[in-house]
Amino acid sequence: MRATIATRQYDYVTPLALGDVTADGVDLKMLLAFDALRRFANDAAIEGGEASFSQYLRRIASGDRSLVGLPVFIMREFRHRCFFVRRDSDMTDVVDLRGKRVGTDSWGASGNTWSRAILRGAGVPLDGVRWWVGPVNPGEAPADTGMLPPNVAATPGGRPLGEMLLAGDLDAIMCPWPPRGFDDPASRIRRLYEDYRSVEREYYRRTRIYPGHHVIVLRRPFAERHPAAVGAIFHAFVRAYEVSEHHHRVLHETSPWVLADLEEQSALMGPDYRPYGYRENRPMVAAFCDEQFAQQLIPEPLDPDALFREFELLTAGRAE
Repeated sequence: MRATIATRQYDYVTPLALGDVTADGVDLKMLLAFDALRRFANDAAIEGGEASFSQYLRRIASGDRSLVGLPVFIMREFRHRCFFVRRDSDMTDVVDLRGKRVGTDSWGASGNTWSRAILRGAGVPLDGVRWWVGPVNPGEAPADTGMLPPNVAATPGGRPLGEMLLAGDLDAIMCPWPPRGFDDPASRIRRLYEDYRSVEREYYRRTRIYPGHHVIVLRRPFAERHPAAVGAIFHAFVRAYEVSEHHHRVLHETSPWVLADLEEQSALMGPDYRPYGYRENRPMVAAFCDEQFAQQLIPEPLDPDALFREFELLTAGRAE
């Protein structure tokens, strides 16, 4: 059987794209592109792809079963690095954002959900922040401003958040990538946590959570026609990740000290720091479900087992 899977150009899916790793019984074609999420969503001919974990969760919560999620957490990232302030700001911690004006690029995005969880964990009530939603930089696509909570508003005329921050109309921005010009030595924008690595490490020590942002999903008609392919594709992603991790350790010359980073990472998080599979990730998935409800992104609590129940049923007896 043939299947096309669309993802971004992660190094840990490259072995699949090159054919170094194959899926048993599946002629698997990888479509690698930065806009893979959009391509998959807009092209019904693509059998599977990378999808927002938040959007997938809300589909399940609403009763939409058009996608079958695989517990391949293809994108993960800590989020303390994703708060930005002006360089002359005296704020250094999310507790300082209480009562402040904060802009974000998407209210329902997975990453921003995890970022607001940091605020809640620090005792900052979300309704105690004045929120604005808009594009980060000039020329970017308008932000999705539908279904915003009462204390959240769209930026006036779709005004860019970076511009508002520099003009003093915002106190901080919460977004996945720095505003344009951030890397310029003369930039007037800095991270809220300048030593974000130390703060994120402490977060992991406390929570043991490495936040998942995107998952791999298959369209239901494909999964139901080819149930054996579900497990085969999952295990192919597992094997590709293992091959990539081995290469990281052996061919580590991409950065002078990447090997030291990998060794420090293993000491803190263990050798398998981003496992695939639902049971291995249940605490993280459960925490994300809790945040979705606490942040009023879903109307009722959601059993985390519901997210990958069909995957487990389709792969029962095919674990090896």
